[in-house]
Amino acid sequence: MATERIDNPFTQRRAQAASPPRETAPAREVAPPRAAADSAPRRDVERALPRAELRLRAMTGYEEEAVESRRGDANTAALCNEIVARCSVAPGADFEAAYQRVRAMSTVDRDAALVRIRILSLGDVVNLDVACPACGHRNEVDFKLSALPLPEAPVPAEVELELPDTALPPEPAPRTALARTPTAGDQEDLLSAGLSSESARRTFLLSRVLVRYAGSEGPFDAAFVRALPISGRAAIERAIESALPDLDLSMAVQCAACSAEFSSPFDVTAFFLPR
Repeated sequence: MATERIDNPFTQRRAQAASPPRETAPAREVAPPRAAADSAPRRDVERALPRAELRLRAMTGYEEEAVESRRGDANTAALCNEIVARCSVAPGADFEAAYQRVRAMSTVDRDAALVRIRILSLGDVVNLDVACPACGHRNEVDFKLSALPLPEAPVPAEVELELPDTALPPEPAPRTALARTPTAGDQEDLLSAGLSSESARRTFLLSRVLVRYAGSEGPFDAAFVRALPISGRAAIERAIESALPDLDLSMAVQCAACSAEFSSPFDVTAFFLPR
């Protein structure tokens, strides 16, 4: 089936819906995201391992075979982490220590490293073939990685927030909570857990990142997080979201055949092994 070419940079997470570019539109620069306003006070702590200190190389046959062997793997985060770890050491060298360092990175820094590796390996231009879920038409997505609004500022390691009244315990307690921002390892383990519901995934992640809640110090288990008021859970999630740059490696696409708008998930194999 013939494909249609659409110019679409990766979508920005939490961005407001906008009309997608027309088929003939040239690649465009996307303005860097602005930090979201947060009404609650928050303490930001910069994460270790600055992005500039991560030395990366182009992919070799070692990484090509690794990607090919994991084709169809549901845990894409594990493969992404492995690619960054492999490309931070010499070809064929042991990458276990590097893998643990990558797992400690923020997901934003890990994704930025993936983009750098793709540019080093195959250049700036990306051509992907994406099927429309509505009509099955094959759309060719064509864009430049240099148009991505990659964040430059370090991602904060922790966020502190003021809890709403409905999230406080009956007895007098401090009004604040402290959580760390999720890492690439958290994302990998979340996908490995195979949880089916959004609320279960939220419980899993909050039990890992919550450091302090209304005077109680962590670590906390899933039972503690599950028993928290939903207003408190939502407030923590919003604080973490607002601390992260507005970038996501998925794509906003409008089908050239039926005009349906859809989001295409990040396809690791197609991204690194285009055919």
